Amino acid sequence: MVEYIIPIKGLSLGSHCYTYKIDDPFFANFENLDADKGLLNLVVDLMVESNLLNIRFYFTGYIELQCDRCLDKFNLNVENSFRLIVKYGEQFEEISEEVIVIPSSESNIDLGQFIYEYVNLMLPIKKAHANDAIGNEKCNAEMINQLNKYSEQKSDLRWDALKNINIE
Repeated sequence: MVEYIIPIKGLSLGSHCYTYKIDDPFFANFENLDADKGLLNLVVDLMVESNLLNIRFYFTGYIELQCDRCLDKFNLNVENSFRLIVKYGEQFEEISEEVIVIPSSESNIDLGQFIYEYVNLMLPIKKAHANDAIGNEKCNAEMINQLNKYSEQKSDLRWDALKNINIE
């Protein structure tokens, strides 16, 4: 994904701003992403300092997800920011989640993988429709009824007998 490669050799000290539209073709490039579609506006603020790069990623928009409860698609609104510090050294190394080292000879930085990881971090563990203003679920009622119909708990007679034991 060439559009996310930024030439860093020769950049003047100070702030450099880049804007990107993260949309369906981006999501299609990554098979392991739980999202297939979405529209995110990304502003990358790259601060060039004498011995490092301080990069801020600002995301706004939505990601289309599949609800874990009713399996309908829904849009998850997101607004988030992340920070990446890039230091210069001898070889590639990841020091922490926010700090990496790249060789001093490197002339470009590819932000595509970082964008992918940050999009993944914005995805909730439980993907479900948000409740409406009153607190009612927005899930597909027909699908929820079908699930409830087929997942009714039948009691196990062995355990039912144990429930009648008086321990006191």
